[in-house]
Amino acid sequence: MNKSMKHLKSYHVTNATYLLLPIKKDKQLHTLVFDKTGCLYVSQSPMRIINASCRQMGSSYQSAKELSKQYFGSNKHKLPIVVAINYGDPCVMFPLMSPKSPLNGWVSFNSLINIQDQEGQINVTFKNFLDSNLDIQYTSFCKQYVNAAMLHKHLTSKWTHLV
Repeated sequence: MNKSMKHLKSYHVTNATYLLLPIKKDKQLHTLVFDKTGCLYVSQSPMRIINASCRQMGSSYQSAKELSKQYFGSNKHKLPIVVAINYGDPCVMFPLMSPKSPLNGWVSFNSLINIQDQEGQINVTFKNFLDSNLDIQYTSFCKQYVNAAMLHKHLTSKWTHLV
């Protein structure tokens, strides 16, 4: 871990969050958080951050999953979820692998500006031009990204009718 990196005990996902990546330290899961300020080290697992963020918004991870299942159907796995809402703009996060896996990371749909295939990995570029290599197949990542885009568009169009 970089000594100059900011260390936090907890973190809540917002529209400024780009990526949550799990890291193991002393047999415990922690998280590298990439957001608009840079990279942070958080003493919580990515799933714990997701759960706490949903609760802070008056919901739960289970409710966020159910909302996605209403749109995609109950037989889908690795669903994108809405973790927060910022002035009507849903913060949609999607998992890199099964959310049940402790090695799962989460990506914010709104944070990406470029995705490049690098033979078995991908390189993603975020809004602040920070890059990260992710150990996921390009086609799998793109499918997750498209699902997140569809959920975001669906909810945004649904909510704009309410205003």
